[in-house]
Amino acid sequence: MIRNILRRSAARVRIPVTSATCASRLVMSIRLATSTRYYSNGNEGGPAMTNGVQIPKEVLELPLQQYHQHSESFLEGLFDNLEELSENYPQHIPEVEYSHGVMSLTVAGVGTYVINKQPPNKQIWLSSPNSGPNRFDLYKGEWISLRNNETLLSVLDKELHDALPNDAEFKVESDQ
Repeated sequence: MIRNILRRSAARVRIPVTSATCASRLVMSIRLATSTRYYSNGNEGGPAMTNGVQIPKEVLELPLQQYHQHSESFLEGLFDNLEELSENYPQHIPEVEYSHGVMSLTVAGVGTYVINKQPPNKQIWLSSPNSGPNRFDLYKGEWISLRNNETLLSVLDKELHDALPNDAEFKVESDQ
């Protein structure tokens, strides 16, 4: 019954379609589609992330040149370690490549991991077939996710231990 009342009242209220009506609907839909992020500034850190956690000043004030030095050193060390792991377990890790700040690691039966530099954000990003995407900031000398406080190395170590045979003994490291 309520449905019929709503249909009848909607049928009676017809808005004539004019260019002004279309323009106002367009503006309204644009306003609805726009999101606003609010950041706070505190003495403890800088702007908050979207989940409300303060970003430490050490992360915010990292000079770009220092970011490049640390990220290159970290990724090159990680590549060397993963390449050795690939040589020891070629049937499980058939391919590891690193070029221009982008590393790809193929794990049999799992998928491809992509680890890459993100200079505009001064981060290293991980795309994992298991845990999905994650971002890591250089904080207190480690590449750590500010969302869950896990280090990039611990995530890779855990996921590769799950993917490799039980007798495989290794530790994912970087020579940084």
